[in-house]
Amino acid sequence: MQSLIHASIAEHLGKQPEQFLSLLADEFATHHVVAMNDLLPAHLKTAFHDEAATLLAGDAKRRDLNIDSTGGTPRHYQSVGRDTIKEHGVVIPSVFSSPDILAFLSRVAGDSLHPVPYEPEEYILNSQCQTGDTHGWHWDDYTYALIWIVDAPDPLSGGRIEFVPNTRWDKDAPREALTDILTQREVRSRYVQAGSCYLMKANTTLHRITPLTSNTRRTVVVYTFASEADLSDETISHETMEAIYSTEISNEEAANVAAE
Repeated sequence: MQSLIHASIAEHLGKQPEQFLSLLADEFATHHVVAMNDLLPAHLKTAFHDEAATLLAGDAKRRDLNIDSTGGTPRHYQSVGRDTIKEHGVVIPSVFSSPDILAFLSRVAGDSLHPVPYEPEEYILNSQCQTGDTHGWHWDDYTYALIWIVDAPDPLSGGRIEFVPNTRWDKDAPREALTDILTQREVRSRYVQAGSCYLMKANTTLHRITPLTSNTRRTVVVYTFASEADLSDETISHETMEAIYSTEISNEEAANVAAE
């Protein structure tokens, strides 16, 4: 099945005009965020969304916590971790492993993207589904994130991306850094509709998803990719992932030890 999905993606992306790719690359270079609505063929979009809905219905866990390493910002949503998606999904993992997706995103970013060298961050499924649910201000551990929108609320019901590019995650004083940036820099906002995705330079772009203002839903699959520099950067750590997915990561580590 994976080979068929990869072949379908390759055929679809091979039809994208060079001018379209150049426009995406120019926008990404300027804003460090670019939205795309034609990354997958229509039949794979449908299968992707159906798979996400099935995973949420059967395997989602509620996450409600504040993350110290990002300045005490909140996380309130349902989520399915990478290992569960890998075990029960087909389409979502196949998008991550598609060489043509990787090559296309590399051209948009003007950089070589690589599979992230930390499995828990390869892909996750998040769903804000209650009034007040949010994914608070943060930076990502690795350079690039591709966020696929499965469900999007009404534009007036929250769930918008807010972001500040060209910023630095000060892990020694995250709360102070966050306050300084939000008081001194312009916060940009963007709405991305369901069936679309956006690529973000996520390690230097402070970003959040605004709280939902009604009992609607914003569901996304977040893919993480590494830059060439990330692969040898020994300062990268995973405090945020380990806080949010502590049980899953601990179980995975225990299983790996048992297998050795």
